[in-house]
Amino acid sequence: MPTAQEPQIRAAFRIPGNTDASSPAQPVPAAAAEHIAGRVAANEPAPSEPEGPVGLLLVEYLHGQFLAMLREDPRVRANEADAVHKMRVSTRRMRSALASYRRVLGPGQVQEVRDELKWLAGVLGAARDAQVMRSRLQSLAAAQPPELVMGPVRQHIDEELLGEYRAAQALVLQALDGDRYRSLLERLEIVVTKPDFTPEADAPAAQTAARMLTRDRKRLHRQVREARTAGSGNPGSESLHEARKDAKRLRYAAEVAQPVCTKGSAELAAGAEHIQKILGEHQDSVVSREYLRRLGAEAAGAGRNGFTYGLMYEVEEERGRTARKRFRKAWSGFPRVV
Repeated sequence: MPTAQEPQIRAAFRIPGNTDASSPAQPVPAAAAEHIAGRVAANEPAPSEPEGPVGLLLVEYLHGQFLAMLREDPRVRANEADAVHKMRVSTRRMRSALASYRRVLGPGQVQEVRDELKWLAGVLGAARDAQVMRSRLQSLAAAQPPELVMGPVRQHIDEELLGEYRAAQALVLQALDGDRYRSLLERLEIVVTKPDFTPEADAPAAQTAARMLTRDRKRLHRQVREARTAGSGNPGSESLHEARKDAKRLRYAAEVAQPVCTKGSAELAAGAEHIQKILGEHQDSVVSREYLRRLGAEAAGAGRNGFTYGLMYEVEEERGRTARKRFRKAWSGFPRVV
């Protein structure tokens, strides 16, 4: 029986014919992702319930994120806007959910899939990061008064970051056509259609999800405390970067919990996303400064004026300071509902 997901999957991949899970894969001339997408869409799990098994809650979330990832596959291949970003977000959501609910599935199944999702997110991340930095630096250069832009600054930025993006995008396409990616998709299909549940998967969903949120919130609290201990004198503090990762993990764990109306899950998801975005801005300012330092050195080495890069560097330093102030304010009002 067709599900609500199937028309979207067929539209994304242009899949003809029957995608019923009981039918053999159709010999259409396309990537393996097409076949898996059709089969997974036809195996939609039953909606989870607060008193139902937490295993079903996790699989429901993974099923949705896996299909979201698969929908981006043809868009990434076509180099469409935001496709790399959206595909990477789906991989991160699944990896994070598997970490938070790792005891629900067999350890072998969880660790293998998490490791491979990390690999894929890394491949996608190189292309995405080059996109983000190019846009950020070009906007920053464009915002400078024309009389303070010394030399071909915007051209230099494009030469550096367009080259990085094209090289990274080529690696993305190579990965999507490779055996490792195909193997990951096959493993994910098994996870969402034939999960290796542990006895803990039978625990009540709402109760277990609340416990997961409490644990992940404490994890974030410890990392924030470490970041504060590191002090504000280190703008590129690794602890702030780790706090961002933990905020993201809490956000995704809260997303998993929302279908069973776990108390405070919506507030935690919103609060964690806010923290994540602020610390993301901080991290972008750190990375941007590294690029500007390098670009300025390259300009000086080539006999060009590096003044504009120094000016842009100062702007990014101020952005970092502002982000840290916003973070402290946001954390003081962070939800404590779990």
